[in-house]
Amino acid sequence: MSIHINPIYLTVVILAWFAIYHLAYAFIAIARDRSLVGWSIGPLGISAITMREPPIRQVITQLLCAALAVAGISYVSLYLLTPPPIAGLRQSVSAQLVVVAIPVALLTLWRLLGLLRERRFPLWGEARVLATIQRTRATGALIFFTALGKTFLRERFGATPGEFLRTARF
Repeated sequence: MSIHINPIYLTVVILAWFAIYHLAYAFIAIARDRSLVGWSIGPLGISAITMREPPIRQVITQLLCAALAVAGISYVSLYLLTPPPIAGLRQSVSAQLVVVAIPVALLTLWRLLGLLRERRFPLWGEARVLATIQRTRATGALIFFTALGKTFLRERFGATPGEFLRTARF
């Protein structure tokens, strides 16, 4: 059986896998993090702005949900779409599991490396919020503050979110 790869189509599918993994990971952070100050939407995706490092249970939940989302979409994109981005893949269950596990493993490993980097150079509280806002503002992202975030800005800086974003030059 010969394998035929459609490179442009495969590139689009891989970008969709990245986007879905990132979105699933971010949505769990936004939904479950009690120290969420805000969140942003930008060209590089969705980011959560938190006061504290998330608990390990939440990180595991985020990784599992994102992995399940990518497993589902990679299965659909490789085996159910017509035409597939890679034609000629084996149809046996074991081959399907291996092929679907590859993007899941790669994306989860990439995120784990990012988490290890964050743990090596941890930021807490105000410094964590300001660093995250700085990174998201640099990409031109829109930032939305939660009630906790608005209270934080009022207590720490004496400003509303709009005033803070206008005056804070990063």
